Amino acid sequence: MGLISTYIWESSSETLHFPKLNGTNYYVWSDNMKAALQARLLWLFVEGLEDCSPVPPITHPLDSEGKPFVTTSAQYRNWITSKKEYLDWLRSDSAAIGLMRGAIEFGQREHIQDATTSKDIWDRLWTIHVTQWQEINVHYYYQELYTKK
Repeated sequence: MGLISTYIWESSSETLHFPKLNGTNYYVWSDNMKAALQARLLWLFVEGLEDCSPVPPITHPLDSEGKPFVTTSAQYRNWITSKKEYLDWLRSDSAAIGLMRGAIEFGQREHIQDATTSKDIWDRLWTIHVTQWQEINVHYYYQELYTKK
């Protein structure tokens, strides 16, 4: 495990010291959640600045004759490197997903149940709690404006 992976592993078991997202505390929750993710070096994944490496082939690469490349070949080393980069990204993104899911009350999880990345979770929660609430508030104020005498 690399330095960052070790840091994430050791710090991910710490308890978060702020209320879980419950539908009424998005702004406070998102500020605290962002700080917790930044402290664990995971915010780059949530923000989408750390791109996912392409998924490498699962099996050992083969040459034109269908034989595995020798472990000292450049093709084999490239395969190992790409596999490591992908798994490192996956491990970090999964850590961010787990941290966020653990900080969300059960009733809020329906919004993210089929999200596949930490960025996807963050964006969905923002859409639900900011964009849709703005639309509801505009409708409410419009109604208030025309129903008061």
